[in-house]
Amino acid sequence: MIDFKDFTLYIRENSDSAAAVRECLGAELSHTEDGAPLAEGFTLSLSDTANLTFLAVSKRGGKIGVDAELLSRTPPPGFSSVFEWTDLEAYCKASGENLFALAKNPPDLSKIPDIEITRITTHGCAVSVAATWDVASLNRTEVTEV
Repeated sequence: MIDFKDFTLYIRENSDSAAAVRECLGAELSHTEDGAPLAEGFTLSLSDTANLTFLAVSKRGGKIGVDAELLSRTPPPGFSSVFEWTDLEAYCKASGENLFALAKNPPDLSKIPDIEITRITTHGCAVSVAATWDVASLNRTEVTEV
């Protein structure tokens, strides 16, 4: 678990999303019609990569999105780093934007108001957490777990 001021990031090895939500939050995982994860009483987002499940839980409400990819992954065409991709995917999860439409012509996320993106390097992964709440500008924080 990595605790931030506005959200908590849980990391589970060899655990599926439903088990991670149950273990970390004591809640049952369900999904909206669009496939977004739900757990009663929580604002959350999930990402699975390799044998890891990342669960981001907002402490402030709003909307939250998390994406994680192995640092060794080659970024998709048009993206210069894995973090550019994880930022975009986390943003789409938080905002409800269509990932595949935006990936063709990615926006400059630093110009989008009211989105905060935090970058974390942990477990050999690039992890981006995007949250929507009242912020004046995009903030980026790099944290390395020791």
